[in-house]
Amino acid sequence: MHGRATDSRWLPEGGPLLLDGAAGTGLLARIGESASGSGVERLNLDDPVMVRALHREHLAAGAQVLRSNTFCSSAGELSRRGVPHRAEDVARAGAELLRAAARDLGAEPLCLGVIGPGSGTGEASGEAGADPRRIRGLLDGGVDGLLLETLPGIRAARRIVKAVRDEDGTVPLLSTFSLTEDGRLPEGGDVEDIARFAADFEVDLVGLNCSFGPAPMDGPLSALRGAWRGPLGAWPNAGVPSLEDGGWAWPVDAECMAAWCSSAARSQGLRIVGGCCGTTTEHVAAIAAALAQSGGSTPP
Repeated sequence: MHGRATDSRWLPEGGPLLLDGAAGTGLLARIGESASGSGVERLNLDDPVMVRALHREHLAAGAQVLRSNTFCSSAGELSRRGVPHRAEDVARAGAELLRAAARDLGAEPLCLGVIGPGSGTGEASGEAGADPRRIRGLLDGGVDGLLLETLPGIRAARRIVKAVRDEDGTVPLLSTFSLTEDGRLPEGGDVEDIARFAADFEVDLVGLNCSFGPAPMDGPLSALRGAWRGPLGAWPNAGVPSLEDGGWAWPVDAECMAAWCSSAARSQGLRIVGGCCGTTTEHVAAIAAALAQSGGSTPP
């Protein structure tokens, strides 16, 4: 199976692009867990200086791909948390802050508009991700592509892709799935189903993210590479967190994450690599150093 041809600026040959750290982790470290009830996405409008500064820190640490702070910013999600802002405005601001941070440093990262699937299940799976208001806001804000992230299954993925294509038929699409501890999709199915989805919808990159940390991703990632010969990405979280002293502690440190990213990039020919929840600028810097030392990836 193969994905469609992609722009060389998107996915250059010869080595992976390094993803930024987790926006939620970085922003919660600044505002505190006690203030997290309304989410961090509102900060795109309530404290854009803070969000812009985090993006700059990720770039300075070596990130080549930035993700917008919009994972839980559908109209329904904002409303349920009591956020008074419109989804279009939160998303547009999130996209524009990526560009602003890049201008601050004279950098040219790939800027991805993040779409999370929401918490709906069954017939409601992917409903939040398909919100056209967030999609339009990200597109209006000038992102390079849209990242459908932490997808729980094929139903949600199909629904969100169709909603995006209703708004824009050509914007690059990246789709990454989160798996259960036994390597399956929470809504049923496995990596073979992910590969079929990627081929059917001609996504620009497919991959795995979040889940249960780096090591448990090894087997499913290798199986996905076997089923899908197109562009592949991976960014696990920093393990399963525990609550310590009123905050979340993540067990996978920067060095361990860097070693895994470097190894996975080489063995699986990854085009984008990095970390998800729990990763910080320290993780980004360590991964950048490891990739530079290893020479990146070997395309399959």
